[in-house]
Amino acid sequence: MKKTPFIKIVCAVVICIFLDIGLHIMTSAYSSMPDAPNYSYIAILLGTELSAILWAILSFSSSAIVFWKNQSVLYGVGFKKGLRYGFSVGILWLLGMMEGVSIFGNPILNEFVIGLSDAIPIFLMSILISGLMEKNEKSTYDPYRNNYIKTLRIVTIAIIFLLGRYIAYFSGIIQTGTQSRPLLTFCWTVLMGASIGFISVIVNPFHENIPLKQKTICFAFGIFGVNWSAFLLFMPILFSNYLTDVLFRICIDIFLVTVGYYLAFRMKPISIKQEQPMYLNLRKKKGSTH
Repeated sequence: MKKTPFIKIVCAVVICIFLDIGLHIMTSAYSSMPDAPNYSYIAILLGTELSAILWAILSFSSSAIVFWKNQSVLYGVGFKKGLRYGFSVGILWLLGMMEGVSIFGNPILNEFVIGLSDAIPIFLMSILISGLMEKNEKSTYDPYRNNYIKTLRIVTIAIIFLLGRYIAYFSGIIQTGTQSRPLLTFCWTVLMGASIGFISVIVNPFHENIPLKQKTICFAFGIFGVNWSAFLLFMPILFSNYLTDVLFRICIDIFLVTVGYYLAFRMKPISIKQEQPMYLNLRKKKGSTH
């Protein structure tokens, strides 16, 4: 990458970090901070404000790096890549924030507003970066041609995520609200799984020449894994006794998405080129009867 675009990308990241900080200041009244928080060593050393800024720097930078490294194989051209990627990360972070409703009983409005404070800047950052990157040619493979296969892929990933998460819930590996708020926990898990499936369809390394295993690693560990990990690390940066739970969540969720993605994308959509000869043959057979 040339020096000038790199500097511009860094500036775009910094601008969106400041926007994120500003939005959180504006929405501080909606913050769901515990009454007697047990702060981490980082928060005690730096203070809560600097710790939150540290998280913003780490999360936005890592998300930008993932986009920069993978943008050449993502479906679409120019700003369309940024729209898809930014929307996907924004949805991940927004729904990640909403999990606090089922785990801690936080108000839905509060979690939604705070989640938007992160989702909006990351969406804007992705659009800005996509406008600064080199324009790659659009992939010749259109993943949206077969709606049935697309839906089946979303459902497959959602089911794998749901089953895997509930195994983790009932085994006590991660903190959950299944006992106190079972309906909210179920609804969030289903919605999160379906959203990950939807994201896998709109932000996916669709290049024809990339093997499925490489696509799986690119999505599960890169696009999903890095952004999901970056979001979850906010809790152990600011609060104590969350590191183990967060590490288990990261490992479990990446594993589930890896399995779900691989199984879902083994299904091959029927292309128009494959369908056309059969269609023509049928027409010929019908024509021969007259």
